[in-house]
Amino acid sequence: MNTQLLAQLKLYGAVCYSYPLIEQASVKKELQAIACHLKVPLIELQLSEDLSESLANDGLYVVEHLPSLLGELQGWQKTRLESWLIDSIHQCRLIQDRYLILLDNRETELARYLSNIIPTEIRNLPTVAEIQSSIEQELEASGITSDVTEQMALSVSGLSSEEVKLAVQKAIASCGDLVQGLIAQKQQTLKGLGLEFLPSLDVPTFGGLDRLKEAIEQVALDYSEQARGLNLPIPKGWLMAGPPGTGKTFAAKVCAAKLGFPLISVGVDIVKSKGSGYLKRLLKVIEAASPSVCYFDEFDKFFDPDAAITGGGTTKETLGVLLTWFQEKTTKTFVIATLNRLDALPPELTRAGRFDRLFYVGFPQAVERKEIIELHASRFDPRFRGETAMTERDWRVLLNRTQNCTGAELRAIAELAAKEQFYQGNVQIHLKLDDFLKARSKITPLYVRDTERVLAMANRAKGVCENASASDCSIFAPLEQSLWGD
Repeated sequence: MNTQLLAQLKLYGAVCYSYPLIEQASVKKELQAIACHLKVPLIELQLSEDLSESLANDGLYVVEHLPSLLGELQGWQKTRLESWLIDSIHQCRLIQDRYLILLDNRETELARYLSNIIPTEIRNLPTVAEIQSSIEQELEASGITSDVTEQMALSVSGLSSEEVKLAVQKAIASCGDLVQGLIAQKQQTLKGLGLEFLPSLDVPTFGGLDRLKEAIEQVALDYSEQARGLNLPIPKGWLMAGPPGTGKTFAAKVCAAKLGFPLISVGVDIVKSKGSGYLKRLLKVIEAASPSVCYFDEFDKFFDPDAAITGGGTTKETLGVLLTWFQEKTTKTFVIATLNRLDALPPELTRAGRFDRLFYVGFPQAVERKEIIELHASRFDPRFRGETAMTERDWRVLLNRTQNCTGAELRAIAELAAKEQFYQGNVQIHLKLDDFLKARSKITPLYVRDTERVLAMANRAKGVCENASASDCSIFAPLEQSLWGD
């Protein structure tokens, strides 16, 4: 029996209960158990009936699809249904053995003025222990003897009970590796929700961003048992701002790989289209799938710049959900949110306590550009793994010509240079300064194409974010000169 739903019913008299459609049969059994515990009959109401006398007797009344119907109706029909709902809620609060449950399997939220008087309860996802038990039952039913480990249960954590059963059945039918089959089913299920699930990441390191690399090492320490023994807080996450192509997304993947966590990428567009109610469900799924790195790309898309100032529309509802989640989150879910326009975020999200650290990821400095070029050029020309590929003079010329190029643009330059040698019929690729300069001439950097907006991104981040890179003190750093040339 769902004790949490029962407690909400006793407290408020009426509850809107949200659950995935696949759980419908289990939900009906839950409601039967709750009605039995309350010692009242279970009564299902049809919205097509005359509702004026519907709650005349004691009982647990159940209405399906009312939230979505209210969103579709207009005029007097909507007003009549809302009036009935408000009267029914007050009646349930006044009369002891009269209860009302609105069932919602379409992630449709009630209007704000209705949600203030009737709470929404989202069906809990199974714990790791419950998942283990469910997998054991499905394996026994199929005549398979196998020890169900915690790792096996974690491979489908975040799915509902029925989704777990279905995943096990499909994994058995595929006759392959059971754990890999479960992970594949989890990826497919989460994709349907707008979440991209990457169970493991084999990514190389990235060039530059030394402070960010150090911060990743520190987060790994923060999750250690030693940190728990010292009562240090569990990390919340980072906010990374900066122009496109500077390595923010790749840094998130490296962080997940370093921590040994899967990466769950949230599709911002699908969340915006379905509203804050859908976001609540996704966050429950993400927390149930912990440990993980939860990645929000283009985080500023959640918030309209004007609404961020006025506090109106869906921005306010989304902000409320996110603020509550950041404040109450206790699982090993490390959040990384990347964005271009820091000023699009409401100030509540950038204050201390929301994110552990705020980084500005800008254009790579000279020594960082050298690292990035070496990293990508070494894929084609092994000489770049050492210091013999080009002379110091050649590097100075190339670094001067690639100033204000992003990491993505530097990668493109290295790849274009290698392709050009391949097109010339070379059996082996030996990259020289001229190859890089020729490739550079074919690329128009973002800084050149959109200088004003790029500078605005950097200016708005100053004083709010810390730089992801330390100052360049290498021999390739440009000399600082005053107006008098000193």
